[in-house]
Amino acid sequence: MMEQEFTGQVALVTGAAGAGIGQAIARRLAAGGAHVVITDVHERRTQEVTAAVAAAFPQVTVVGHALDMGDPVRISEVVATVTRALGPISILVNNAALNVLRPIFELDLEQWRSVLAVNLDGPWYLSKLVMTGLRDAGRRGAIVNISSYAPDVGGEGHESPYAVSKGGLNTLTRCCAHEGGPLGIRVNAVSMGIVAGTKFIDAHPELLELPGATGVLGRLAEADEIAEAVAFLSSDRARSVTGEILNVSAGAYMRN
Repeated sequence: MMEQEFTGQVALVTGAAGAGIGQAIARRLAAGGAHVVITDVHERRTQEVTAAVAAAFPQVTVVGHALDMGDPVRISEVVATVTRALGPISILVNNAALNVLRPIFELDLEQWRSVLAVNLDGPWYLSKLVMTGLRDAGRRGAIVNISSYAPDVGGEGHESPYAVSKGGLNTLTRCCAHEGGPLGIRVNAVSMGIVAGTKFIDAHPELLELPGATGVLGRLAEADEIAEAVAFLSSDRARSVTGEILNVSAGAYMRN
């Protein structure tokens, strides 16, 4: 791990108050010296995790804000508050996601729209605000979108809105990379499959029975492995990497 490579930078991570991927990313960025903004739809959990991460990394500033990624007004409020307090957000990790496991025949319009609002509309709007802030401040930055290989396999497991939203997120990644490139803003995505130890897979163990659930490495990817990929893509070690979709799935995408 490169020590203190993010010193002086402000990193905002969405969906960061769970026990899995988002919190692992927040901790990894804090360990690298970034001031970290933890956001999550659960206000109490957001404050608890913020306190825990702040205690673990006293050398950096750690703040928490409740944030529903389906609420553009709240997204604007959080970005404005963070920018006033800490300065421009130079690392953004769009990790928050919603999934509804239902066959297409049983999905209703509200469920469909809610998944796309959180997984695609929210990341677009938050990325727009962060990129605008960096442009206006004349600063470079990095955005990492947490995606999935679900679009490549047609949403296997009755997750069509999730798969569609992540396909859109992959395209958004490349669109933002094109427009952000001349400004020194790099945009990439980490594509995952099932990740060990997450609340989602604990709630849906049946997904482990799907063909190719584990990768060619014979295991699931771990949350800290996702976090390390995010740290790489956020850092100057990846200064020539943009518009890429990096698979971190223990090779599961090759079995589907």
